[in-house]
Amino acid sequence: MMRYLSHHEQYFYQKKLLILKGRDIRIENLPLRKDLNNDLDLKVLLNFIEKHEHQYTTVHKKLCFFIIKRIYRRVKKGYRFGNIKISDKGLIIDGNHRYIAYKLAEIEFQTIKGTSSHCDEPKNFNEIKIDVIEDWDLNSESSRKYCNDDFLRENEFYNN
Repeated sequence: MMRYLSHHEQYFYQKKLLILKGRDIRIENLPLRKDLNNDLDLKVLLNFIEKHEHQYTTVHKKLCFFIIKRIYRRVKKGYRFGNIKISDKGLIIDGNHRYIAYKLAEIEFQTIKGTSSHCDEPKNFNEIKIDVIEDWDLNSESSRKYCNDDFLRENEFYNN
């Protein structure tokens, strides 16, 4: 399965690879960076999604790399952001980005029961794409506040 790199990611990797916008880039060709300051590496995320056996499914066709990266960094620092809502069919109703971030950070999480529509078509997580071009929170007025840590509250912090 091929993934695309954003302009930002292309700039970051340009010293290792000749990358032209819009070309397919194989995961194996990406350099692996060390986890500095609890920062999530794109290659680590893509390998995890493609090779990990996920116990739940999703209806999403893609997820946002930047949201997963922010949640991952924050949960590694001890913050938690709520339960994952799961249908009786094992479909994540609410919390797809949190699920991936929690699993990558090896953080246990609680699930709550939710309902899904009979129209929902479950997909395995290894079938979805990761958007590395757009930061969905940054592009939405209502969720832009999540791009920095100012919104974090003490009651969301768990000292492990």
